[in-house]
Amino acid sequence: MRIFYDIFFIIFSFLYIPYLLIKGKWHKGFFQKFGFLPKSLVDINKPVWIHAVSVGEAMVAVKLAEAIKNKYQNAPIVISTTTRTGNDVVKKHLNEKKGIVEYVFYYPFDLSMIISRIVKRIDPRLYIMVETELWPNLLRELKSREIPIVLVNGRISDDSFLNYKRVRPIISSILGYITCFCMQSDQDAERITRLGADKNRIFVMGNMKFSGQLPELKDVLFDKATLRFSENNMIIVAGSTHSPEEKELIEIFNALKKTYKELKLVLAPRHIERSDEIKRQIKAAGLNCAMFSRIIEGESSVLEASFKRQANMGTESFDVLIVDTIGHLSDLYNIADVVFIGGSIVKKGGQNPIEAAKWGKTVIFGPYMSNFKEISRIFLDAKAAMQVEDVQHLKDVLAALLNNPELNKEISMNARKVISDNTGAVVKIVKEIEKYMRDIRS
Repeated sequence: MRIFYDIFFIIFSFLYIPYLLIKGKWHKGFFQKFGFLPKSLVDINKPVWIHAVSVGEAMVAVKLAEAIKNKYQNAPIVISTTTRTGNDVVKKHLNEKKGIVEYVFYYPFDLSMIISRIVKRIDPRLYIMVETELWPNLLRELKSREIPIVLVNGRISDDSFLNYKRVRPIISSILGYITCFCMQSDQDAERITRLGADKNRIFVMGNMKFSGQLPELKDVLFDKATLRFSENNMIIVAGSTHSPEEKELIEIFNALKKTYKELKLVLAPRHIERSDEIKRQIKAAGLNCAMFSRIIEGESSVLEASFKRQANMGTESFDVLIVDTIGHLSDLYNIADVVFIGGSIVKKGGQNPIEAAKWGKTVIFGPYMSNFKEISRIFLDAKAAMQVEDVQHLKDVLAALLNNPELNKEISMNARKVISDNTGAVVKIVKEIEKYMRDIRS
């Protein structure tokens, strides 16, 4: 079975690499995926290795690394990511907080000849994977070297569960390599049990994405004045949007602005390379826009000239702000009156509403939240979010919230309470991994 898997992966790699080159996604860090690790990583003595796929998992990995380091100051930690955006997010946060992680690198291709070399050179004391990222060769190699494997923030989505059930004997074998399963919910625990995991190794810990202190005024990085809005502006922030959601939101905004003259829209596309496309859509609708990157860098000559001609720096200069950077969206939710979660009107499975709710904002999402089904259910049950059926329903709900500040306030307060009621997963998980850290001084 192992040799067939390797052959399949080699064929996949030969097809995948040209795709990366054509799409312009190749980068120098990609050589790390082939096992070419720098000496500075290899020389780290028995680190805790945390793996995260992309941005959302990377944020969880950073939280967990901080918690481990707070308890075990002498424990070296390394983090791997699959995507470049995840890698960038980890590095950004760790540049702000020195000394937490010794190295950030790209996850290797799951080929046995690469994996055996990587594991031997890193020689981790513990491997932690964020969410359900199952790579057979890596897990098999770690198990053969008696290195503990801990799954944290584990979840099994509806689609994943159906797919895994089709190959249950294979999945069951892979799950047998894992030492401990820290699952998000009872449903996730039940599903992974049905797939063959040992129920004695399964623990329900909650969702790590809820963990962390509620933000306070001192945590604000961007306010309305910083972003050239006035205090009178009502702001809709649409986060992690996909096509054609931006076009639909622009049309809704244009219609609502006829009634709510002070209304502004912040669009944060999931893929920032689409920013120019969105800019053209905004101009076609007869609206003015600005790029977030140019405002925070002070490089927008047109806007700067306009601001200098006006006594009030908060005076309106654009209708729509396009967020064309990575890693700033969670801080921008602070300025919102209402938040729309992208990827939920189109069938993309939605995005995590927690970052917006932490600021005590009213969150709206569409019918397609399969990637965050449990989280969205928690918010809806607590009347801490609103779910819409389609674009017209979204327009109606936005109008209702803008017209009824008391309703908006009630939902936003419920959202903040949901966050405070669901913290603590990180603490529980660090407690669980203590048994693998006994030779490290706290």
